[in-house]
Amino acid sequence: MDILQAPPRGVIFDLGDVLFTWSANTATTIPARKLRDIRSTPIWYSYERGEITRDVCYELSAREFSLSASEIAKAFIRARESLCSNDAIVSLLRKLREDPVIEVYAMSNIGKEDFEDLAKEMDWSLFDRVFTSAAAGMRKPEAGFYRHVLEQIRLASHQVIFIDDKEKNVQAARALGIRGSVFGQSTVDDLRGTFDSPVGKGWRYLFQNANQCDSITDSGVAFEDNFAKLLIVDLLQDKTLVSLSWGARKTWNFFTGQAALIPGGVFPDDLDTTSLALKALRPTSAKFISSVLDTMAEYVNDDGSFQTYYDRKKLRVDPIVSANILACFYSYNRGHEFRRTLKLVRSMLLDRSYMQGTRYYPSPDCCLGFIGRLLRSSNDAHLHTTLALLLESRVRERLGLGGNALDLAMRILTCAQMGIPCEDDRLALLDLQCEDGGWEAGWMYAYGSTGMKIGNRGVTTAMAVAALSS
Repeated sequence: MDILQAPPRGVIFDLGDVLFTWSANTATTIPARKLRDIRSTPIWYSYERGEITRDVCYELSAREFSLSASEIAKAFIRARESLCSNDAIVSLLRKLREDPVIEVYAMSNIGKEDFEDLAKEMDWSLFDRVFTSAAAGMRKPEAGFYRHVLEQIRLASHQVIFIDDKEKNVQAARALGIRGSVFGQSTVDDLRGTFDSPVGKGWRYLFQNANQCDSITDSGVAFEDNFAKLLIVDLLQDKTLVSLSWGARKTWNFFTGQAALIPGGVFPDDLDTTSLALKALRPTSAKFISSVLDTMAEYVNDDGSFQTYYDRKKLRVDPIVSANILACFYSYNRGHEFRRTLKLVRSMLLDRSYMQGTRYYPSPDCCLGFIGRLLRSSNDAHLHTTLALLLESRVRERLGLGGNALDLAMRILTCAQMGIPCEDDRLALLDLQCEDGGWEAGWMYAYGSTGMKIGNRGVTTAMAVAALSS
């Protein structure tokens, strides 16, 4: 499955010929073509960078083109008087400014005095901030100007989309990893579609809630857990959604902080959450990764199943937990060390034991979804030969069976990777989207000793976003 691209967190608009248009036909002695030529010289570029004043720019331009400086000034006064706002862009800007997760900026090549005159006519409250070439001392398409803006707005390049009417300016933005789009007739509709589609609304919900999205039991008890947050990162490959890092730890606990639902609040770290953290957060030290994997390998049983906990006294196994751990090993090219574990997963597909759920994963669609995740973890030929056709057959048996949003999303994700059409399930999932853009929590896992079911809206929404994007 391809890496998903989140909607931009910031939109940067050019001003001239995007937010507003102007006419070079000024009814002066200077023709429109000549006025455009004046604006395309090193002299004018110096003015835009704030290196010279407007009056000096006019004087130097007059000498360059054998014109009167006063006539040049008159022509540009007339040009400014012709400014006309693009109502569609203004309407879009007002809507974007109402969205708490989107920041809106302007970035323009414009001289200091021209910007001061423009400020008398424009409503700058449309933007979170306006960046001018005169203030920055740089102009588009100079890379430094884009870097300056990114530093100021504190967004990564891939989190920003840049809209400009000039191809060279857009290409310069793209060279820095910024999403670039040349302004045209479809720009407004394209941006509205990006933010207002079901997927866009799902992302918006995650931007606002993922880091605070508690899990909840079927009895209504809410608590915070690491597994849900890590799964969101693993699904969407966006670490900005949650606040998690390895720090000094070498193993992870399902719970964040004190263990909920547990007498005394003490619960051992587990291999399922640790393997997910290793895959989602990808530590940079090869030695550290190897050490964590080696420790996990010590907890595999003779039949290929992995123990769930880093506690020899708490002996618990689950075939989907084993599949998740195996996915981690495959993602680091060590899955071939655990052929018996792979055989265990295959036997689960063969005898359809997933239909009753497992100790920790009660839903058949979740079980198949995690086996699909195992397949996505590696291109290993033996892995795919062992599971792919059998998984495809079992997923086809689930088509059109309905279910909650989580069941549908995991089914759709697996269908997409197997090339199975599932339009009815997609429509069913779309129908379950809530007004706030998210989806209700489905029961993804269970607390083993009691069978208490646990769900998380953030996880279900992330699954739905990934599914509908596939």
